[in-house]
Amino acid sequence: MGIFDWPAPAFNWLDALMADAFGPLGRIIAWSVICAIISMALYAVLSPQKRIKKVKEDVAQSRKAMAEDDGEDFGEGMRLAKAQLGHSLKLVGVILIPAVVASLPALSMLVWMDEEYGYTCPAPGTQTTITALPGDAHVEQIGTRPVSENGGACPIVRVSTTTDTGKSDIVIPLQAAVPVIGHKQWWNTLIGNPAGYLPDNTPIQQIRFDLPAQEIIPIGPSWARGWELTFFVMLIVVSVAIKKGFRIE
Repeated sequence: MGIFDWPAPAFNWLDALMADAFGPLGRIIAWSVICAIISMALYAVLSPQKRIKKVKEDVAQSRKAMAEDDGEDFGEGMRLAKAQLGHSLKLVGVILIPAVVASLPALSMLVWMDEEYGYTCPAPGTQTTITALPGDAHVEQIGTRPVSENGGACPIVRVSTTTDTGKSDIVIPLQAAVPVIGHKQWWNTLIGNPAGYLPDNTPIQQIRFDLPAQEIIPIGPSWARGWELTFFVMLIVVSVAIKKGFRIE
């Protein structure tokens, strides 16, 4: 489990509570509203609102001065340009750290959302298309794990390959509906892979499972049926509404 996975138990608990009242689409919308509220509230608390407002006024004044400059004095034009650039960079500097910190809970939620609503294991008895790296590795599905909460059964595979020192043969049970398993990397300390990892001593570099994507919306193009479009559209709409409604700079 990575650092950004720590809130997952709380997310699972709240999602289970909402499941009694909402279907998947309703829960996605609810999570986008929760994410927008948390992120905007954190940003409003952490950011120096009065200072940001003042810097924005300086940016607007320098932009107006640039627009009104007749361009006859090159030196004056350069001075105005530097002033505008300086105020703009100052605005970025004032906003950057609060914005990054306020986005961390949202990042943690996005990691959980992708694991919870991204893919599903196929129905019991269904063979899954599985590939591995290196390409000459032999992949065989030898069974399935117990049926998961979403009704799917995650495959158990045996992967074999020949190396200079002999034959490598490993058995990997897919522990969650995540389409890729590889060796544990440094970034997994931040974002873990709930599907598990390949043993460090195996020459197999990656196993990829062709898992079915969850459809939150049953109509429209395939790219619009998952959780991502609904979540991010609602997140933007609610965030803008909160910003305007509470006059957050």
